[in-house]
Formats: sequence, structure tokens, C-alpha cells
Amino acid sequence: MNNNVMVSITGKNPSFFVKRYIARKINYSDYKEVSHNKVNIIISYDDYLILKKIKSTYEIDIIKMYGLNKYLFIIKNNYTFIISFFISMLFLFLINNTIFEIDIVHNDTNIRKLIKINLQENNIDKLKIIPSFNKRKKIIQKIIKENKDNIEWLEIERKGSKLIVKVTERRINKKQEDNEPRHIVAKKSGIITKIEASNGVIMKKKNDYVSQGEIIISGDIIKDETVKGQVHAKGIVYAETWYKVKVEYPLSYKEVIYLADVKNNVVINFLGKDIPIKKNYASSYLEKKHILIKSKIIPFSIRVEKQRKTKSINKKYSKKKALSLAIKLAEEKIKSKLDTDEYIISKKTLNLSSDDSRIEVDVFFKVNENITDYKEVDKSLLKNDNKIEE
Repeated sequence: MNNNVMVSITGKNPSFFVKRYIARKINYSDYKEVSHNKVNIIISYDDYLILKKIKSTYEIDIIKMYGLNKYLFIIKNNYTFIISFFISMLFLFLINNTIFEIDIVHNDTNIRKLIKINLQENNIDKLKIIPSFNKRKKIIQKIIKENKDNIEWLEIERKGSKLIVKVTERRINKKQEDNEPRHIVAKKSGIITKIEASNGVIMKKKNDYVSQGEIIISGDIIKDETVKGQVHAKGIVYAETWYKVKVEYPLSYKEVIYLADVKNNVVINFLGKDIPIKKNYASSYLEKKHILIKSKIIPFSIRVEKQRKTKSINKKYSKKKALSLAIKLAEEKIKSKLDTDEYIISKKTLNLSSDDSRIEVDVFFKVNENITDYKEVDKSLLKNDNKIEE
């Protein structure tokens, strides 16, 4: 049916018109009498134009088009709308993909200038088209490679029409040892478990109690109760320190079970409100989502979500189990504060209380901890003529 049309012929005895003007000269199909004064037939578009030239009292109108003519007819009758639509889509694309702002996140002005110049050299600037993720990745690698002495790490993050550039400066360590005289003191109170000193005078020993700020390794060299010299004390001190952690833990909990039933759901977001197509899946566990359409002009987006159905079960702990979990939670809180060379020596529960819904417990910890801290020496104690070089 390429380029065919369905026409209606309306008038007195339309079948006579078909027999006289059409049957002998024009091929037609699907003849149908709609009423006593109207028939429908399918003919070619060229034949339709021939019929329109015949002077008669019959009305001949197209009621349906097929093939290419159908689309040409739609375009012709909606020309203004189609042009406006494509211009609007082009405008929307440009608005959504044009850089309007670049924010370079770094404290150093020189680094910000360096990044800005490199971005401009790679065609990233205001009012330019935002490069794709893969292209940004290649640009990042190129900038780091060309500025390896100045840049350690670089990220270009897109947020709408804004690019946020995060950069870490490469710092070449040229650390000069600080040899200013100092004491090593206790950062907090505790019982010393270990002292390692390579310079200075050890004032305490293992199992001594020290208060916060008390000198453990002195930078003063004393002879005959007089400071004969001052040095840069070096060393590390470990001590048993103490913590008390208060923890609450529920006696009942809700366990979420993830079922095998997984479906894709289309979610429309308008004015910040989600409208899921499959509403029974709206509160299910979201495993993955993919944005299909997102407008930067109006708050509208369409996304596909992979959602897994879940089931909740209410369970209860025994007080013994809840206490065990509470102690474990308190232990994790302490461990999060410790370095790799520090550890918990022992723990003990205190002041346990409970009701129908929860338990509350204080957990006391002994910890082996690095308590090394530093304090400047009092240089007024040293006379110039008594100064001893380290």
C-alpha cells in the first residue's frame, strides 16, 4: 500500500460515480458502502489527484493515508510544530550540556590557575559543551601526565551544567629533621608499659604512673643540679590508659530478608515526587538505577530501577545475647580510635541496667596506647656558656 490513500466519495448514488469514472480507468480496492450516499475505496495518491480534477457534484476526501504520503502529510500539516519541537530539543540539549560554571577546589591560587589553563587547553571552559565521562577521564590522565611534578590526583565531577574540579597537589618530601630542643611528655595519664628512647634523658621507667603533661624523656642535660645543655628528645612511650564507654542496645530488632523476586520498575520524578509505575514495588530494596531522561530546566526525570522484594521479620534478643552485642559494639568504638600498634588489654562491664525494650551498660577498657607528646624546653634555664651541642 505504498503511497495509497483511502478516499470517501459522497453524493447521490456514489456507486454510479465509481463505475463511470473509476472502474474503467483506475485500479481500486477495498470497496465499502458506508451509507446509501457514501462509499470508501483505496486508490493511489496520483489517481486521487486525477479524480479531484473531474468536475462533478461528488465530494472526494482523503480519510486515511498509507506509506510515505502518510508521513509527508503529517509533516506538511504540522510543519510549524515539528520545527518548533526540534528547535526546543536542540535548545534543551545545549542548555543541558553546556558548561556554565567551573569550580576548582584547592586552597593554592597557583594550583587553581595551573588547572584552569590545562582545562582551557583541553577545550573545557565556560559556554563550551560538557565532554562525556570517558573523554573527561582521558583529559584527567593527560593533565596529570603533563603536570606530574605538581598534581597527584585530579577529578572532574559533573553536577548539571556545573563542573567541580577536585585536585590534590603533589608534594615532594624534602623534610628536614627538626633538631630544636624538646621534651617528650605524656599525652594522657597512664601506667607506662614501654619506653623506647634514642636521645634525651629517660626520667621514668616501666610500670611508673604518669600524669598528662609529665616529662618522660627530658631534653635537659643536667649536671650538679644545673642545666648544662638541651637536646632534641627522641623516642616513643606506650602506657596503659583507661576508657569507659556507655552503650544502649535494643532487645528486639527487625530483620530484612531479601527475596528472589526482582523486577525492573520505571519511576517518574516530577517536582521532587517519585511516581513508580509498579506501585507495589516502590518500597522494595533498590539494587540499581539508571537515569533515562533528566531535565536541567524543570524538575523532571525518568529512571529505571532494579528492585528486589523484601520481607521484614521482628525478632528478639535474650538479655545475654544483647549484652554480648553491646560489649562488641563498645569494643568497636574503642578500636576505631586506636592505631595499628595499639590494642585493648582487657574489658569489664559496669552498671548494667535493662527494661523490656533495651539494655544499658558501661564498659570499662584498659588499653595499651601510644601516649607520646612533645613540649618545648625552657631555654632560659640554659646559660650560653653552658650550651652543649647534641
